[in-house]
Order: sequence, then structure tokens, then C-alpha cells
Amino acid sequence: MLLDERKKRILEAVIEEYNATAEPVGSTKIATDYDLGFSPATIRNEMANLEELGYLEQPHVSAGRIPSSSGYRLYIDTIMKEKTLTAKEKQVIDEILKNDIIKFETLIKEASNIISRLTNYTSIAIGPQMDNCTVEEIKLVKLGQDRLMIVILADNGIIKESIIKYDGTLPEENIEIFNNYLNHKLKGMNFNQIYENINSYVEDELYNISTNIIPLVVELNNLLIDKNVEVYMDGTKNLLELPELKQENTLKNFLNIIETQDALKELLRSGYDGNINVYIGQENVFDDFKDFTIITYKQKINDKEIGTIGLIGPKRMDYKKVIPVIKYVGEALQEKIKGGGNFDDGNKGNNGDSGNNQEARDTSDE
Repeated sequence: MLLDERKKRILEAVIEEYNATAEPVGSTKIATDYDLGFSPATIRNEMANLEELGYLEQPHVSAGRIPSSSGYRLYIDTIMKEKTLTAKEKQVIDEILKNDIIKFETLIKEASNIISRLTNYTSIAIGPQMDNCTVEEIKLVKLGQDRLMIVILADNGIIKESIIKYDGTLPEENIEIFNNYLNHKLKGMNFNQIYENINSYVEDELYNISTNIIPLVVELNNLLIDKNVEVYMDGTKNLLELPELKQENTLKNFLNIIETQDALKELLRSGYDGNINVYIGQENVFDDFKDFTIITYKQKINDKEIGTIGLIGPKRMDYKKVIPVIKYVGEALQEKIKGGGNFDDGNKGNNGDSGNNQEARDTSDE
């Protein structure tokens, strides 16, 4: 049902007051603090009408009213005017995401951290499922005498990398041979296809050159089959300090969400690409989410999924502020990935080591 302008203005005032105080809102409060031009009696009657329509709820007979999930949905879709990020907020986001980051997991963690800092809610993010990606390029970079970095650039712009530590010295000519051979054989191939048939692509001639190829193939396989996609969360303490989390059932549901993560992964994979998705309270299909709002920004480049960022908070949320933050971070993250990171430089910023705080994996010649 379409609401007239008066009902919309009263609903907006109730939502803003409830968002600020976390207390049920009465008609006198709206009449006193909000310059709507309506009498307390008129506001009271309209609030009763909004309750009948399902946009407001009355938690107790003697209490004021609070917005329902439907009320928040109407507010977001037709009433709310998004805030503009300040120049300082944009600068903070731009400065962090412009840093030299080669590893996608590090990049998406940075994006998640920014969202938590700027919204004071719990940020959530998940990387892409790489199963259907193809290899754009493989690069082997020698780091010192006994370390080798393997870098895989996928066709969705995501970079996978790892460090291999050898017991002995790596001949430069072997690295060049391995690098050329792997690109010749694997470029354009599907990740899953390579994983399932790795030995058919790396023929005996490479093993005959040097047994150094063995740990390299093992680590290549590890990168290709990394299906244990992790949900990154930041700022869980922010939610624990909110009044909503003082209720035992709500706290229990939140703890279950962050401990199991299964439903959260499914939700992060859903929704529309390249746009904001807002799931409010009862709109969520999972019972644990009924007291929360989840906002996500699912991203794609060249028809390939590159991950999802967002946040989880109470239904009582400053939507005017958080939605623009997620949009801006999501767009900045997408531009960063389109730029391809530092793949061409390979070891830029590594200084002979991993440069990504990732421990080298100890492997030995066989």
C-alpha cells in the first residue's frame, strides 16, 4: 500500500528517534522534538494506522512504538535520503585501499576493517569461489637463494600467491624453464581442470630437469584447490556493546552466526551483483538473523564473482550512513582489483621475503 506524505514523515521521525535512543517512541515525543506541523493527537492516530498496516509495532501495551522490518524496508526503499560521505571519510578509504597489496585476502580484510571502523558495526566479507576461474598468468619470482614465490593471476583479476622455502639453492635457469613451461601449458585452463589433471600437464621432462619442481607442483595444487573460503569479520565487539545484544536470545543468535558461519556464507553468496542488498529481520530466511540486518555488496568483474563485503548490525541501524559507506568501499575495492595489484612487479615490497606476513612453507628436494 502506498502511504500518503503525512504517514511517511511520521514513520521517518519514529525510525530516526528509535535509531537514536533504542527506546519505543510515543506521539508526544514526535510532536515535541520533530517539526512536522501535526498535533500529538493526529500523530497518535497515524501511528496507530501505521501499526495496523504493519510498519510499526508496539512491544508492550503501555509502551510507544518501534519500527517493524516492513517499516524499515519502506523507509530504505522510498523515504530515506542517503548521507554524503565526508571528504575525510573518502580519504581514509582511498588511502588504505591504494596501498600496495598483492594478496586478495589481505585486500578484502582491509576493506572489511574500513567498514567496521566507519560504521561501528560488525563488518563481514568473503572472497570469491575460484572453481570456475581460469589461469591468466603464472609467475615465479625468486626471493633470495632458497625461496620461490608462485603467483597465479586469475581471469577475474584475483591474485593467488604463496612462498616455497627450499633446503638448497635454486638455479635461475630452472626457474625460467618452469615459468615458461607452466604458462605454456596452463594459461587459459580452468582451475578445477588443472587440479584434477595436474600430472598430465607437468610431464616427466620437468621432473628430469630438477626435483625442485615437486614442491612447486604441490603448492600450485594448494592454490588451485583452496575451496575453504573464509568469512572475514571485524568489529564483533561493536555489536556486543549494543542494547539489543543484552537480550539473551539475540546474543545467542549472534554468537551462533559468528561461530558456524554456514548461513552467513550462503547469504553472502546470494543477492544481486554490483548493487547493495539489504536483508532486514524477518526477511532473512535463517532464524538466527531475525533480529539483525545484513547489508552486502556483491561484486563482479567480467562476469566473474570477486567476492562480497558488507556488515551485520541490529535492525535499528543508521542506514543513511552505512549504505553509502559500503557502496564507496565496494566501488573502490572493485577499481583496485581491476587495476591488477602489483602482479607485474611480482616481488615489489617483498624485500627478499614474502611481504605479506605469510610464513614460507618448508619443503625439501626429493
